Amino acid sequence: MIDWYSLAANSLWILGLALALATFSYASWQASFYHERTRDRLKRPGTLIVFSAAAVLFCAGLATTSDSTLEIVLWSVLGVLFIVQIVALFRQKRAEELDTAEAAEDSQPTE
Repeated sequence: MIDWYSLAANSLWILGLALALATFSYASWQASFYHERTRDRLKRPGTLIVFSAAAVLFCAGLATTSDSTLEIVLWSVLGVLFIVQIVALFRQKRAEELDTAEAAEDSQPTE
């Protein structure tokens, strides 16, 4: 019989790794398309948000498959830290978008 809990728990960390690989692949493709370095694409807040979300899924999967209470606590703490990083990156991205919008407004000629 299928252990549905184990299937769901292992699917979390596998999904996290797949998301990280897809994000890296997409960033690499964008970098080659725009003639940039992949490292520069990976430093952008949008890419880092997706990587952090992948890390949260990975940590959640490993926390749910762990047997030791210490492992569960450590993976959970690491997952929470990645969630904090996601919030900080969202704020940074929003601030950059507001700065860009204000700069565009200032550069438009007034009638």
